[in-house]
Amino acid sequence: MNLAPTRLSFLGSLALLSSSFGWALARLWVKWFGHNLAVHWLTVTTMFLVAATLIVWALMMKPRIQPEPGKPRMHPLVAARTAALAMSASRMGSLVAGFYVGVLLLNLPAWATPASRERVVLCAVTVLFSVVTVATALWIERMCQLPKPPASSVAEGTELGV
Repeated sequence: MNLAPTRLSFLGSLALLSSSFGWALARLWVKWFGHNLAVHWLTVTTMFLVAATLIVWALMMKPRIQPEPGKPRMHPLVAARTAALAMSASRMGSLVAGFYVGVLLLNLPAWATPASRERVVLCAVTVLFSVVTVATALWIERMCQLPKPPASSVAEGTELGV
């Protein structure tokens, strides 16, 4: 199976799609239930924990991906699983960031009210931690990429698994 690196355009389109969904859901929420969609501190805390965990994992993983002589190297299966985790984290981060940008944009015109101001601040902090999650996930994914094989080994059929 050949996995291509995550493209920023793909993440941007996910964020745009989820921001329109977040905006529409927040509008419908007011219409259906008579009050604005609630944004909790638990969302901010969760995105902070996800971003912090990814940063710690990246910092712990970097010396094992590119070890000094005599140091143990990360097992290739762990590196592959880490790359898969990074790919899913980048997609999740862009979806969460987009959703809360949509909610933020709907609440921004009512900035004067304290409740709306709190929702805008919570959405903005959630978006910030989501962007940190995406950036860290892309960094991890780039660290886990294997170098391209030389053209001569591919032509001779000496790639891995052949």
